[in-house]
Amino acid sequence: MRIDESSLPIRAESTHTTLAKEQLLASLRSPYYRREFVRERVKSSVALQIRALREQRNKMTQKELGEAIGMAQTWISKLENPEYGKMTVATLVRLAVAFDTDLEIKFRPFSTLIDNLPMQDGSYYDVPSFTDEYGDLRNDVIEGHASEGLSPTRPNKVVEFPGPMGGEYESAALVSKQGIERQGVQLQRMPSQSEAGQYRGQRDAYR
Repeated sequence: MRIDESSLPIRAESTHTTLAKEQLLASLRSPYYRREFVRERVKSSVALQIRALREQRNKMTQKELGEAIGMAQTWISKLENPEYGKMTVATLVRLAVAFDTDLEIKFRPFSTLIDNLPMQDGSYYDVPSFTDEYGDLRNDVIEGHASEGLSPTRPNKVVEFPGPMGGEYESAALVSKQGIERQGVQLQRMPSQSEAGQYRGQRDAYR
């Protein structure tokens, strides 16, 4: 007999979790507490993530990580110190490249914090690399270039890039586009919907 899971009652969160959320909300009602809580949580969370990801990469040493991002071992030790908290966005990006992960820096409402923090466990710090998730695709790319008579060391790859999006989103996209071009990859801009419509109209007029 097959059971319709949609008809099953939703498991209520534990009394302990509910109490933890209520206590956290009560504390966060103080502006001073909110400010200091965010400051300390961000410092400690980033430091613990850096250490966890380093150890997940085949027990990489601080010296090895420092070599990967162009820093001395003493600086890696500082980055992993929850009391330091002075890492820059540029340093975090370099770490993301070394760990082969994405990086998201995002403001969020306190409701998200209250919902998630009491249920956060050790798995929060488990972040697989791209290769761990999808395998090593470099050989596939090189073999694909070879079969097409292209050199994998030259900018033969053409990547389509979205057309105008407007406002700050277009500016952010342009920064990303320029950064990718500096890596030797040609970018081909995709037409916007309005541009595509104009092109189709001109094409039909000459038929």
